[in-house]
Amino acid sequence: MYRQNTGTDMHLIGLNLQYLDLTYEVHLAVVPQLMANMNSLIKLGLILAILCTSGAYSYETSEHDLNAMIAEIEATITIDELGEMFFEMFENVEFNIHDRQACERCNTTITYSRLLIQSPDLIKSLAPIMCKKVVGQTIRVCEGLLERMSEPLAYLFQHTKLTTPEICGTFLSPDCITLFGLPFTHNIKWELPLPKRKPFTPKAVNDKQLKMLHLTDIHLDLWYTPGSNSSCGEFVCCRSTSPGDNHTAGYWSQTKDNCDCPQYFVDNSIKQIGDNHKDIDLVIWTGDNIPHDVWNTTRDVNLQHIRAMTDTFKKTFGDLPVFPCLGNHESHPINLYVPEELSIKTQGKLSMKWLYDTLADDYWKQWIDTEEAKKTFKKGGYYSKRFSDTLKVVVMNTNMAQNENYYIAYDPIDPDGQLQWLIDELNSAETDGSYVMLLGHIPPSDLYASWSHNYFRIMERYQHLIVSSYFGHTHNDEIVVLYNKDFETNGTYAISHGYIGASLTTYTLLNPGYRIFTIDSNGRPLDFDVFYTNVTDDNIKGQQKPPKWSSDTSGKQMYGMDSLSTESWDLFMSRAKTDDKLVRSYVNHYHRFSDDFIQDMTTKGRYNMTDMRDILLTRQILNPFHKLLPNNYK
Repeated sequence: MYRQNTGTDMHLIGLNLQYLDLTYEVHLAVVPQLMANMNSLIKLGLILAILCTSGAYSYETSEHDLNAMIAEIEATITIDELGEMFFEMFENVEFNIHDRQACERCNTTITYSRLLIQSPDLIKSLAPIMCKKVVGQTIRVCEGLLERMSEPLAYLFQHTKLTTPEICGTFLSPDCITLFGLPFTHNIKWELPLPKRKPFTPKAVNDKQLKMLHLTDIHLDLWYTPGSNSSCGEFVCCRSTSPGDNHTAGYWSQTKDNCDCPQYFVDNSIKQIGDNHKDIDLVIWTGDNIPHDVWNTTRDVNLQHIRAMTDTFKKTFGDLPVFPCLGNHESHPINLYVPEELSIKTQGKLSMKWLYDTLADDYWKQWIDTEEAKKTFKKGGYYSKRFSDTLKVVVMNTNMAQNENYYIAYDPIDPDGQLQWLIDELNSAETDGSYVMLLGHIPPSDLYASWSHNYFRIMERYQHLIVSSYFGHTHNDEIVVLYNKDFETNGTYAISHGYIGASLTTYTLLNPGYRIFTIDSNGRPLDFDVFYTNVTDDNIKGQQKPPKWSSDTSGKQMYGMDSLSTESWDLFMSRAKTDDKLVRSYVNHYHRFSDDFIQDMTTKGRYNMTDMRDILLTRQILNPFHKLLPNNYK
């Protein structure tokens, strides 16, 4: 297959290389880069020769075979070059960079990986060499991460259902497909059918107002050590093992640098919440209980942290309804949620059963307490449960759709059937006259394009019964407003909004926070208060005085709003384009009046109205499929 795109002067050559039931599509744009790395077209032939002679993927590789694989790689590209390509691609995925260079580099990296990496042992063996070039983290962090990622990555390189361009189009953006001069495939642009709207007759309700606590991103660290180094050059510091000699970790926690929360701070804070808010009627808990030592996680350690947090919640909130949700840090390795199909295919070697079954059958069984909820949670980490006769709480596992969940490269079409399940849950609520509250960890702005596109379609279809959505993940106190495009006027219109909760962890440069919502009996939010504590002041007062939590004013007063409807938040975004006072108030609550945040922004030259306004306005999220480059290829 040969295709020329005269508009972009790009060429595609498709080499359908059938081996191990895999089809590789090699983009011609890769070839000059390969030649630059190898200084000879002959070495491209060596890659193809390796492809035709290497052994199939295996979980274990002999030392002899491993050395032979390394020698084959070194004959085609230096390990340093391969490492740089890997880390550049990971960085582009993390920061959503998808220009022409990022797409082409992704295509090169995935092509090499699929041709050369047949075993997880190979990645582990190459890690010490590849990690020498990494900037910003210690070698042990880099090696630990690669070791944990090795098995999933090696398996995906050999068993994905996608072509190489489709992988880049999924990880980065469908724009990569357009830049390659290719048409969209079903794997890139898919849509689930939506039922036609039917009459919605809400059930009769009383006028009672309820109080709801939103806690998120606690990031408990069982190894936090006061007086240890808080600036250690690793993803998390403030431990006795943290390298360096900047011994500034405070007793209660540390806003400066990369530190999570000690257990006594978490326990004291949640106890104070229980004592100070006796009128709480329900608790939503939107994930991330694990510390940020992502290079050091194990299944047992992750479960140990979840167990500790679960015990604290049960002790404080007793029989109150609690709706727990998984975060991207709950998995091991971080971000990687294995779809059920792969768990079955690998006979459990790659699986989430260790997490899903433990929580559903043990830790969270008093909250995930219906057979249907257990069934769906054990399948994909999502469930629904009624809070009342008029309100259903639907808890999603949005981590499954995060760009950094590399398992989406196996099959990106509705992993674990979660979106179809969401449609069914909303359709059922529409039929019986119930309202729905949605919970998830990662907000829809941070998910891969085709999944987000379908999510936006679902939100618009059922916006009349979805009363609110709540997320975590960013650690900042934020509002997100979702928009679709009117193709007749070329304008946009708001379809939904969500609340991104303040984290309890200080990570990073933040004061801890939580929200208390006042909601009506249908679950619709009427107002909210943001509570926070100044950790720097708490540390100065010492360990004998517990952290002091406070709130200045309610959300409606703070932002001058009459209601918390989607229309009101859309108007709020419009006002923020010119209202400096509004922006400053929003940003103060975004970081919860953290002096270290302000100092850091000032040092970087970013503590100005333009950058602060961007913090707010970037939470206007347009359906990602409505801002793609035109794709007219067939």
